[in-house]
Amino acid sequence: MSVQKSKNTSSFLLISVIVPVYNAEKYLARCIDSILCQTYSELELILVNDGSVDASSAICDAYAAQDSRVRVIHKSNGGVSAARNDGIQAAQGQYIAFCDNDDFYAPTMLARLLEICLENDCAIAQCRCEKGIAESLPVPTPQSIKVFTNREILESFYTEASIYIWDKLYRRDVWAEVRFPVGLYTDEDVWVVHHLLAAAPKIATTSEKLYYHFRNPKSVMQSGFDVRWASGALDDRVEFARREKLPKLLADTHSKRFYREGYLLVMNRRYNPDMASRRTFAEEHKEMFGRYFREAINVPNVSAKDRIMMTFRRFFPPLYHSYNFLKFRILRGDKTVRYGEVQ
Repeated sequence: MSVQKSKNTSSFLLISVIVPVYNAEKYLARCIDSILCQTYSELELILVNDGSVDASSAICDAYAAQDSRVRVIHKSNGGVSAARNDGIQAAQGQYIAFCDNDDFYAPTMLARLLEICLENDCAIAQCRCEKGIAESLPVPTPQSIKVFTNREILESFYTEASIYIWDKLYRRDVWAEVRFPVGLYTDEDVWVVHHLLAAAPKIATTSEKLYYHFRNPKSVMQSGFDVRWASGALDDRVEFARREKLPKLLADTHSKRFYREGYLLVMNRRYNPDMASRRTFAEEHKEMFGRYFREAINVPNVSAKDRIMMTFRRFFPPLYHSYNFLKFRILRGDKTVRYGEVQ
């Protein structure tokens, strides 16, 4: 393929795909097959077995024995952030990509994103993802490409960028000063995405759906979790926007932080009732939720729409949740959304 060769050399460009693996025996083979069957074959697949206690370890080793492109790192359980960091450290490719162990790629994902990077001289290329419980992706139709400077995409972060780590292809140097925060159970990507975009002089995006995010009912975000695992992820982005003098990102992140804390509080009460019933815990998050509202409503550049929606979310939550539930279930046709589970 024409995209496989560097503009400056005749050598192939190696892509390192990093997959953190933890107790994923049911879906792991599908994930691995989708990567090894890419139309772009110059890749190494780094499987970081994060202390799995099911058959995942044996599955990883079996693939490594069959395909020389597969490398396996076995380690004691340290969480997805530590596993990804180990994968980055071991990566040898000029480009880096990620996939979660229960998700999968469209066959052309790596080829398409590398093509976009090279043709537009970009350090990051981003696609869109499909979400659900299907076993395959429909063939994506070609879409136009948008190209941004890092400041342009950061100032339009919530409309043009995504919060995810796995729907992008990264030139290796973007990761020179960035690593995942160790010790989190969720939202580790929220901490790093804005730093990665800032490290890339140019970023390109396409609306082609090349990644499938499988809604595993046993994942952390689909089962019980503690809201305190995620608290603080958007605090970092607020401070980043303030430090880098990005007024729209600052205003939008204040609003998103308010919405997200409310969403996490609802999720925590639903999936972790023992923790949510503790008085000190409930009081702590009620105070935090109110503080985020007061801060967000007073920030310059917050849109009128956000001010209205935040007010409804703060003082009339049933109306807010009903509006979002109907919007997603009826207008967007997403039947997986439950009442209260929309930010």
